[in-house]
Amino acid sequence: MLSLFRRAALIAAAALLVSCGSDNTDDAPKTAPTNVAVTAGDTAVIVTWDMEPGLTYWIFSAAAGEITRDNYNSFAGARITQPARSPQLITGFLNGTQYSFIINATRSGSAAGPASQSIAVVPRLAGNSWISGTPLGPDLNAVGFGAGKYVAVGAGGALFTRGAGVLDAAWTAGTSGVTASLNGIVTGGTIVVVGDNGTILVSGNATDWTAQTSGTTARLNSVMFGQLTYIAVGDNGTILRSTDARTWTAVNSGTTSNLYGVAQLGNSLVAIGANGTLLTSTDGGVVWTAGNSGTTATLRSLAAGTSRFVVVGDGGTILTSTDLITWTAATSSTTQNLLRVSLGNQLVAVGTGGASVVSTDGLTWTAGNTGTTADLRGLVRGVNLDFLAVGTGGVNLVSR
Repeated sequence: MLSLFRRAALIAAAALLVSCGSDNTDDAPKTAPTNVAVTAGDTAVIVTWDMEPGLTYWIFSAAAGEITRDNYNSFAGARITQPARSPQLITGFLNGTQYSFIINATRSGSAAGPASQSIAVVPRLAGNSWISGTPLGPDLNAVGFGAGKYVAVGAGGALFTRGAGVLDAAWTAGTSGVTASLNGIVTGGTIVVVGDNGTILVSGNATDWTAQTSGTTARLNSVMFGQLTYIAVGDNGTILRSTDARTWTAVNSGTTSNLYGVAQLGNSLVAIGANGTLLTSTDGGVVWTAGNSGTTATLRSLAAGTSRFVVVGDGGTILTSTDLITWTAATSSTTQNLLRVSLGNQLVAVGTGGASVVSTDGLTWTAGNTGTTADLRGLVRGVNLDFLAVGTGGVNLVSR
């Protein structure tokens, strides 16, 4: 039930909308907004409609199967979003709850025009189903977000960017300046991309890229930013460290195993790789200590989950831990290699053959449906509460 204060505020807002400009009623829009659509997302919706110049749009919403402008404020979760612009992202909804939406408009303070028909949708967790974009061609190995853009990188120095708008879908080919395969990306103020032959590229705008001296010819597979430090890991136990993304220093990993993933988990930096290799550092990546993962499977990616840390790898391997010391295997529901894992409102892991598994707690995992058989090599939690994945053949997917 709405609080008295909340209800009074909504009634006042609605009354203002009705009465505003009552002396120029003739200026009010004569028709309701057209082509109104509401797309459910993860604790969010995207509302679109045909906008007309000179109009101010108001979106009314509430937890109900149907609403009108007169009764919306009698339902739980009632709110007004204004001034709204199409496409309008509205967040803060409860997944699994039905909400209804209507739109009307005013013109220069006029009375309100007619409202659109009520549309009901149910927000739900992102990561369970996916929408495919136009394939980009080259194999893509990683995707990240920086400088207000998504950046995908891959084979032969391939690099693509796209906008961060809620309906942006078109990727634009960029120029990396290299032909080496690019395998990992991270943003820490500066965008850093790593790849084969010790390749390290940096950019401040996702458009202009500068190669840095890495001091190694090893293939670099992953890069992270945490504790004010960039860490890149690669084949033969290679670990590089930098505090500015430009000057890189090799540190002793204590292993010759290929390292495929690195991230900050809790207060530690963790690197993982072939044969179940798991290393931790508590001093910003200077000294690394071998841990016991309890598996000999190749480990590929890691994330901080909702209540525990999660590592994924080959053969559907999923490990969880609450202390980074003791690791327990979870059942993943797939035997495909899991190549990336990311946390949104749930954990999402993707891998070879289009495999996808999701979990809300890191312990129980169920299969998602990506709609592709491509190997999904890159995954990122989007700025619009969605997930983006990329893979072989330039496959690119969105789940919202």
